[in-house]
Amino acid sequence: MFRRRTGGVSAAETATRTIHAVGQKVAGERGGRAANRVTSALGLGQIKVCGKPDCPNCN
Repeated sequence: MFRRRTGGVSAAETATRTIHAVGQKVAGERGGRAANRVTSALGLGQIKVCGKPDCPNCN
């Protein structure tokens, strides 16, 4: 596995975000939900996606 600079982000968050991105790329929103279940079961946490396109916290 290659190393990336994370800028102070924990290894658990990096792993969670990577797994979530792969899940979304492979299966869209359904893959993101599956990735959340996997990372939650591993104790890494979940990524919550906001459904509002104009959300000030997400943009």
